Formats: sequence, C-alpha cells, structure tokens
Amino acid sequence: MNWNREPEMASVAFSDKYFESLLKLTPNEQSQANKAVMLFQQDRNHPSLNYEKLPSFRDDKVRSIRANQDVRIILAAAEKEDLYLMLYVNHHDTAYKWAEKRKIEINPNTGSLQVFTVEESALEPASGTQETPAQPGLFDAIRDRQLLQLGVPEDALAVVRSMNIEADLETALINEQIPKDAHDGLFMLMAGASFEEAWNEVVPAAPESVDTEDFTTALTRPESRALFTVAENEQALQEVLNQSIEKWRVFLHPAQRRLAEGKKNGPVRVLGGAGTGKTVVAMHRAKWLANHLHEGDGKLLFTTFTKNLAADIQQNLNKICSQESLAKIEVLNLDAWVMNFLKKQGYDYGLLLDSREERKLWEQAYSEKPASIDLGMAFFQEEWARVVQPQSVGSVDEYKKASRIGRGTRLNRQQRVEIWPVFERYRHLLASNYLKETDDAYRDARELIENKPEMCPDLAAVIVDEAQDMGSQAFMLIRALVPAGPNDLFIVGDGHQRIYGKNKVVLGQCGIDIRGRSARLKINYRTTDETRKMAVSILEGVEVDDLDGGQDTQKFYHSLMHGPTPEVRFFESMDQQAEAILAAVRTNNLVPEACCVIARTRREVTELKAALESRQQLCHVLEGQSAATPDDALNLATMHRVKGLEFDGVFLASANQGLVPLDFVVNSAADAVTRRQRENEERALVYVSLTRARKLAFVFGYGRMSEWFSGFAD
Repeated sequence: MNWNREPEMASVAFSDKYFESLLKLTPNEQSQANKAVMLFQQDRNHPSLNYEKLPSFRDDKVRSIRANQDVRIILAAAEKEDLYLMLYVNHHDTAYKWAEKRKIEINPNTGSLQVFTVEESALEPASGTQETPAQPGLFDAIRDRQLLQLGVPEDALAVVRSMNIEADLETALINEQIPKDAHDGLFMLMAGASFEEAWNEVVPAAPESVDTEDFTTALTRPESRALFTVAENEQALQEVLNQSIEKWRVFLHPAQRRLAEGKKNGPVRVLGGAGTGKTVVAMHRAKWLANHLHEGDGKLLFTTFTKNLAADIQQNLNKICSQESLAKIEVLNLDAWVMNFLKKQGYDYGLLLDSREERKLWEQAYSEKPASIDLGMAFFQEEWARVVQPQSVGSVDEYKKASRIGRGTRLNRQQRVEIWPVFERYRHLLASNYLKETDDAYRDARELIENKPEMCPDLAAVIVDEAQDMGSQAFMLIRALVPAGPNDLFIVGDGHQRIYGKNKVVLGQCGIDIRGRSARLKINYRTTDETRKMAVSILEGVEVDDLDGGQDTQKFYHSLMHGPTPEVRFFESMDQQAEAILAAVRTNNLVPEACCVIARTRREVTELKAALESRQQLCHVLEGQSAATPDDALNLATMHRVKGLEFDGVFLASANQGLVPLDFVVNSAADAVTRRQRENEERALVYVSLTRARKLAFVFGYGRMSEWFSGFAD
C-alpha cells in the first residue's frame, strides 16, 4: 500500500467495531473521541492522551488513549510501521473489559488481519441445551490443518472443536471467539459443502507467503478491508471522521470487494438472494470504474428496470462517490435511456404503457383470429410476449421456425400460419397509433447502433441492476452499447425476485459471455434468518434460473442476524387487521415512518389507508418517486412498489385467499404452463415483500387465509 503520508505522521485504521461503539456514545463524547484520534495521529505522546500499554492483557499490542476523564479508546499498535488500529471506544471499565481478552493477529494462512476473543475454556453449551460429551462435533470430519487453511486462528481451534450444533457456531461469532472471515468457511462446511468448495469460496487467492508482522500489507487484503478503513494521512483522517454514518457502515465483505474492484476481463454476472448486497456491489463497482476512467474514455451507464430503483441508486451513489466520480456516471432506468437516445435521432413513437390502451388494441387484433382456431385472447398476448417479441419474429416464415419451448399450448406449422394475422394486425395497430412496446424500442435502438456505428453512445461500461426483470431484447441492446472487452458489463440480479413476467434470459444467447466471470453472494445483511427462512419457504419447489441457462440455488444463503419468527395472524375483518397493525407498531416500539404496510393491489392499499386513518394514524402511500415519509406517518405500498426498499418493520397485510396469490392474475393464464409461471411470480412478490424487513416481519390477513400461510398461523 502506498500510504503517501506526511513525515512523522502516524497512519490510523478504524475497525467496524470502533465505529459501532462510537455511535453508542453521546454526541459530545463522540466529538471528544474524534479530537483525541486526530491529536494522536499528530503526536501520540501528547500528555493529554495518556497513551499507555496494557501489559496484563492477552495481546501485548493493545494500548489505550484517553478521550476524556472517563472515555477510553482501545487500539492495537504496529509501532515499527507507525500504524495504529482503532478497535473500540467506551467508558473506562467497559473498554478495558472488552480489550482484556482480545487478540489482533495476521492469520498465517490467509494473510488477513483478525480480531477475536481468547477465552480460558472452549465454547459454553448453547442456551437451552444440555451438555452431551458424546455428541459428535460439527467439524469432526475436518482436520485441524484444513480448519487453519480456512482462516481459523490456532487459538480458536478448541472453540471450533467444541461446536456440536448450529447455534454454537452463531454463539462463537456473536462472542467474537472466531473472526468473521473464518466464520464464512465454517458455515459452508456445516451447511454441507466440501472442504474444497469452502476453500474456493472463502480463500480464492491465498498469498504465497505471509509476514505476520507486516500489518500494512495485511490491511490491503479484502478480508481485512471488510473490517478496517484506513486513514493514510491527516487529510484522510479528517475525511473519515467527518463523513456520514452511511459511509462508516460501508464495509464490504471480501467477496463483495473482489467483485467491486479490479480489472475484469469481460462481462461479470453476480447473483444473490434478497439482502445480500448486490446493488451495493454494483454501486461500488461504478465508483471503482469511475475513479479509474481516463480522459476520453466515455461515461458509465448504471441502469435498472424501474424509475424508482434508479432514483434510489442515484441517492446512494451521492453518498459514496466524489463529485468528480458522480459526473462520470449516468443513472437511468433502461426505458428512459432508450427513449432519450431514440428521440435525439428523430424517433416519433411513444411507449405503450397504458394497460387499457393495450387491451383495446388486442381486442381489435383478436378479431383477425380464424373461427376454426379455439384460442382465447390471453393466449395471443402471452405468445406475443414470450415468443414473438423476445425472438424478434417479424414474418410468418420466421414464426414457423421460432422456438416455443416453455409454452403450454402446442401449435403445428399450419396453425402458426393461420394465427399469424392476429400478430400482424396488432403490430400494424401499434404503428398506426405511433406506439411501440419496450422490446420494439430496444430493438430499434440496437439496430440503429449496429447499422450506424457513429450513432453509438460514448459509453465506457454498463452496469445493470435487477437483471432478472429485463428480457432478451434489453440484453442484446446492452451488449451493443459498449464494445466487448475488459470491464465492459457488470450484471447483478436474482431470479427469485422476478416479478414482472419476463421470460428467462440466457445471457450467452444475447452475445454476453460470462464464462469464468460469475459469482454468487450468500450472506443476507438486511433480514433476520427467521424472516429469511419464511420468505424462502414460499418459493419451495420453484425452479429458478441463473440468467444464463442454468439453475440458481439458495443452498448456502443465510443471515447472520436473528430475531423473532414472523408473526402470522388472521382476523375476521379489515378493521381488526388495522387495529392489530397499530398495536404491533406500539408494542414493538417501532417508529411508524420506519415501517411499511404492504398489500398485493392498489385497491387493497387504499382500503388499508382508510382503515388506518379512521384510527387517527397518519399514512404515506409510496407511489412513484414518493417524497420523504413525514414523521409519525406509516408507509403503505403495493408489493411491486417496495422492490429495492427496506424498513425496520414490514406488515404483509391482507394475505387473504384470492389476494395472495391474486386470483385474477393466476386464473387468466391461457394454459397450465403459463398459470404455473404466474403463480411463481406471485410467490416471488411475497418473497420480495418479506425480505424488505430489517428487524420484524408480520403476516396479517382477514377473512379466509391464503393457503401459503396456513402452516404458519398461530
């Protein structure tokens, strides 16, 4: 690492635990701690700091400095390098007790900097369990040498060997008896991974040699940077101490950092369940690319499916990027970007966005159906959306050859010829009304770029969020926007959250080769494991694709946070449900504006709003790019609208039979295959809704209970 620090100026690094403990102090104490750190960097021997070694503690690198008469900062000193690691801050006795058993070491196998507790004895039995010496250990089949290779410190082997059940592993992490980076490999072993699978996941780039005294080099490792942020000089220190809480809390997991940083030799695809930080990784990738662009390289396009998500991404990029970097990043949902581009080329068409207008055009086109063909209008709409548009079918001859894999109704060639006039008529009606569907606009933009390369926008890279919501035409356009090469495309998504009726995309068939450049994030940082398990159970039995022709899996998907199992209750009426929502907010000390009541339809949201407001509860409906929620107002939204958002408390409301899943959507399918696809999308909506919860989730309903929750009800 190139510190670029001034002579005689110490280098300071901060652990995530330091910031966590700092935020628990009063504002005045926080200010005093910040001043002490800045003074320490300039003159660690200043008498007001009382910089002292704590010789009776586990690690002789542990030191303390004084922030005021009672508050102490605990740090580790690598004095040969003039480097100091700020670890913890609290009142005197609490701070010293925390530091007493801590060790700060460079792991000799992984090269990462680790902070952990060394106890006198092995792990105590998990709460509520009885000690059973004969019970097999979780890791009996794994050798000590293998545990060490995965990053387990030698001092923690006894703790790992004493683990018998999953709760023991969680207890050791909570008590900091094992480092965070060692936990990841142990979890994978416990969940059924082989040693080789766990090794490849958590130690993808083991150093050839490790100097356990070189803390400067250790801090460059992704595992260390997941725990520490470094202030290399006085200016950097001031920036760290002055920046917002949001920036303090951005410590990327090693897997996230490896994806976000560095040169990539082509398109990258990142999968991950809800809450695993896919969007965070994409934003940090944008930041890294923007910081490494040269003059004349062009801009970055950061695109996603909806306007709301694009607005959220822009706000978050504002928090982590400099103004110089922000100027190089354009954030726009794909529809808006395409229409802006086409309008500049004299495009006279608008997008067909009105569902009533769309139905009117289809009713006219449907009149072309031969009387001998017994197919409803829903079939033609689905055939158009899932066969004709994705494959750019423009003639009857092309339609005769088009693949219909995954369609539930069989058609021979003659039948295809007979029904083609319906599609031809629909396309003519669109054109005569100067309308295009989004797939048409994507195709038109791509063909314009391919036929007139001088029209190609000046883009250095494209970053795609929520990739599962985009179809083949979108990805063929994205491929055309930037030349194939290093750092060109970065694509994140999760097929479990496909809620907009899009066909499964095979990136390879769209000209996007991700071979050898794909990854899967596994840790949910948002939701408790109890809520995650309920959300995942709704998707049980649903096959989910990996955006490139394979199957995705949630085998190792987990959360490190725990809380109550989501409460599932059903009532006789809407009024009783509304009373229960307000009671749950009060009894759980939830702040209304940090909660959201989510329902399947807009009509149900309107009825919930009326029931809550009749009880003097201020409400704020999330629609479009809603303004900030007023104080004491309870958020309300549809399941589609909460995509990309998160709240302390989530109420999945009106989970009634007929609404969850929505009968109209499922029952209007033209055949059994499409019906199953639509039911899967309804399940994905529930999965998305539940995983918006940071702390607590509730499933309430009235009347007849949705069969999806009958097994959870009290």
